[in-house]
Amino acid sequence: MPEMNDPIFTVHDRVTGEEVTDLQALALKEPWAKYLIYCDIEGWAIQPDGTLMLLDETGQWAYVPEERYEVRWRRRDA
Repeated sequence: MPEMNDPIFTVHDRVTGEEVTDLQALALKEPWAKYLIYCDIEGWAIQPDGTLMLLDETGQWAYVPEERYEVRWRRRDA
């Protein structure tokens, strides 16, 4: 059974197929994340319409390009 703090989704790079886990490096290298504070990355968020965002701890956020990254939902009973 999943723990309370386990993420309910993961984000994967469509080019490499790998899960994106180093959010600081992502914020440093991606132009769409240039206004985020890379050393204060909070994590991912999904809006009600399914739009993926990357958040920092200062309250800034950036929309993640859906053509590059995909959300994979975890099963609740896994």
